[in-house]
Amino acid sequence: MTALSIFSALIGLVIYPYVIRMTGKDAYGTYVYAFTIATFFHVIMNFGFESPCAKAIVQAKDNLQEQCRIVSNVLTLKAGFILLCGIVFTAGLFLVPFMRSYQTLCVISFIHLTALSLFPTWYFQGLKKMKTVTYINVAIRLSTIPFILWLVHSPQDIERYAVIVMTSIVLGTIVAYICLFKRGIRLERVSMERHKKLLSDSLPFFATFLTDSLKSLSVKAIIKHTFGVGDVAIYDFAEKLVNIPRLFTQNINGALFPEVVNNATPYRVQRILKYERLIGAGSCVLIAILSYPAVLILGGREMMDAVSVTIILSALIYTWLVAGAYINFVFIPANRYYIITINQVIAFVSCVLIAIVGLFFWRNLNMVALSLILSGFIEILFCRYMSKRLPDSPLNHTTPTN
Repeated sequence: MTALSIFSALIGLVIYPYVIRMTGKDAYGTYVYAFTIATFFHVIMNFGFESPCAKAIVQAKDNLQEQCRIVSNVLTLKAGFILLCGIVFTAGLFLVPFMRSYQTLCVISFIHLTALSLFPTWYFQGLKKMKTVTYINVAIRLSTIPFILWLVHSPQDIERYAVIVMTSIVLGTIVAYICLFKRGIRLERVSMERHKKLLSDSLPFFATFLTDSLKSLSVKAIIKHTFGVGDVAIYDFAEKLVNIPRLFTQNINGALFPEVVNNATPYRVQRILKYERLIGAGSCVLIAILSYPAVLILGGREMMDAVSVTIILSALIYTWLVAGAYINFVFIPANRYYIITINQVIAFVSCVLIAIVGLFFWRNLNMVALSLILSGFIEILFCRYMSKRLPDSPLNHTTPTN
């Protein structure tokens, strides 16, 4: 998982400066906004299946027949959600002004995220076979670089760039399923009771991801309508810089999840929280030091407004790590999925309210970034409060037990 993050970050570092200079921040900002709209449908297609299914695969790692049922269950439900999203998305192409104006970019983004929603990362994560995902992603992403350098040379080529990236995801998903079926997975009919149970188990995660997606969409909508698509590109660039160290840190919880989910002892959870706080704080300091030269080298003078936004957003690494640890190692093992949902609703509402109120007093892109940080710390406070209230929470035990 770490290797995948390293290669993803390196590939992004290699190609992003070229793309932003060739297409310009306005054209690239338009693509980012179209992609953000499509992300809303991506959340519906996924419906929060990943975490419950990864947990189910962990528990069925020696039972191939049960794995077949789990995969069949997920794909059947996802096919239904993809059909539903396709209908609503098609209507949006004619009814929503932005989607009507940029139909091609929106359609490409929709196909991209449909393929991504079908990528069975959760299956390989549950089996602790992430090498397969790494090899597929790295090989496919490397193959896009020559095509981008060959075909993308001006703002008018932003659609070509979107097609190249989308095609790589589609091909990667196809290869992943070839690997999955070679492991003996076969699709079969699944009972309605299993569908209902998976929907029920996934609903809190869906609500969580939906509110998180709405938060991202709302933030970029606020930026677009307050400052313009150029500033959407600046904000997205700052996010990308923050996501480089995040690509390393976000895998900590994902890699520990299969091992800890069935054995979340107080000693383990407390140590995880301790080290993740230190890693998060260290990442913030590192980004603050490197943000100016990184923006100058990768984005150029046109993107220098991203420096202050990057420094502010660096605190997200801390909040992602700590809140993620509470979710993965306190609430999920205790099956308290509703707490995760409430947590994200609180984060979404607080983020939007802080941004709207704050912009009345300080009409600056930094204010939008600051609203995200404050909502993240509100998340942590809520998680800490709820974990102390749960009778079966490992954080209620003070005696270290290995």
